[in-house]
Amino acid sequence: MAFRPLKDHYKARVLDFSAGLNVILLNEADARENGLYIGDRAVLARNGKQLTTLINISNADIKRGEIGLFRDVSAQLGAKDGDSLLIGQADTPASVELIKKKMDGGILDEREMNTIIGELTREKLSDVELASFITSLYIRGLTIEETVFLTRAVVNSGETLDLGKAHPIVDKHCTGGVAGNRTTMLIVPIVAAAGLYMPKTSSRSITSAAGTADTMEVLAPVELSIADMRDIVLKTHGCIAWGGAMNLAAADDKLIKIRHPMSLDPKGVMVASVLAKKKSVGAEYVVIDIPVGRGAKIPTMDAANDLAREFIVVSERLGMRSEVLVTDGRDPIGAGIGPGLECRDVLNALQCKGPTDLTQKSCKLAGAVMEMCGKVEQGRGYAVALNLLQSGKAYKKMKEIIAAQGGNPNVKPHDIKIGHVRHKYFAESDGRIHIIDNKKVNMIARAAGAPESTGAGLVLAVESGDKVKKGQLLYEMYAESEAKLSYALKLAEDANPVELDTVILGKMMKPGVLELKPKD
Repeated sequence: MAFRPLKDHYKARVLDFSAGLNVILLNEADARENGLYIGDRAVLARNGKQLTTLINISNADIKRGEIGLFRDVSAQLGAKDGDSLLIGQADTPASVELIKKKMDGGILDEREMNTIIGELTREKLSDVELASFITSLYIRGLTIEETVFLTRAVVNSGETLDLGKAHPIVDKHCTGGVAGNRTTMLIVPIVAAAGLYMPKTSSRSITSAAGTADTMEVLAPVELSIADMRDIVLKTHGCIAWGGAMNLAAADDKLIKIRHPMSLDPKGVMVASVLAKKKSVGAEYVVIDIPVGRGAKIPTMDAANDLAREFIVVSERLGMRSEVLVTDGRDPIGAGIGPGLECRDVLNALQCKGPTDLTQKSCKLAGAVMEMCGKVEQGRGYAVALNLLQSGKAYKKMKEIIAAQGGNPNVKPHDIKIGHVRHKYFAESDGRIHIIDNKKVNMIARAAGAPESTGAGLVLAVESGDKVKKGQLLYEMYAESEAKLSYALKLAEDANPVELDTVILGKMMKPGVLELKPKD
């Protein structure tokens, strides 16, 4: 990109808030004098460091000869108030024409995909241009080749983890949507206890009550460097870290930021996002969990099977082997919904005292990993995984991982602090549980304060299909303030996350919703 300074120097004016994107403010007279307009692209330079930004105008806050820098821009340039800056017009990125090509239905080759992801990583594309890119992929779709090219480009956008001669390296992913689904925190210690290496990067919550990283953080720090992760995995065979704290597949976080507001999740982009992170940690074998059903991200079996095929084909092209398990995503997994409550479930499950659905699903997925890489014979994976739990070997391994990540390995479930403001919901008649809605459960737990308040959330006392009696406990809500609880209670009354079929004269009525009101 050519850099042509427009004036010898401008002075930095650092503003005490962030914009969330690379934007600077110019006085209108300075902008007009240099032929710059709102939305134009410019390059800022300081001490040889350059940053591509977008122009905005502010006469009220910015004087002539000043450039207003938001906190995020000043941090990237290392600039302080009064520092000298150079500003120049930026050439239009090559990606703009490539994005138009995709919008017109064209196919991008590997060089073109690398150009787009490279300019994205170097902050040369505006949010409008990135949104256009994602929209074009959503409408036009990606070929298998384009998905492979995108995955490789995302991997190359950041650092990679090298475990040297440590093998086999395994990983797992869940496409999401199921409340309380903390299988990763059982799978990692199970397969690590079996001698496999599992450097697991996980996400924080976006719309759920907790992400795996949020729940693991109750037990130990998750913001690890790549070097820390390498040391921990070589020592213990496993770790659970927040992927956002590392520079692995760096472009993926930028793509997620653009996809999230409109919930645009093109199939090829989802596959590339998942597999790029697996490839970046050196995974050789990957098990993919695709929950299907009401509330899950994948609503139908046809969509799940289509996605599964793409995961398998693209994995092979990248030198990895994937196995996909399509699972029941209609109901929450476990009892606790929220970081601390889910953490209690995990610790109990590791000691064979936890929810059976969490234990069973975790052993099924861990068993698939062990069978896939040849650690155990086909058909014996579940039994071996369950034995590693029942023998205490998986719990011992989890304590090693917690200690290696800087946590307290001797923490007990009752040591985890839970919200002290609580409320119980009871059935108002006899009946059978018809639905426990994943989305509503997550929404109410978030209203109660999760995941920011680690002790907030819900504990479910029933499962779909259970018969209940009038006055029987359905779920209990936890919050860390009266205000949060009040908000969550109002939401629960409106949303009704647990639906019943009521019983009249010993017969079930047609499926319907029973209004559930709180009882003190």
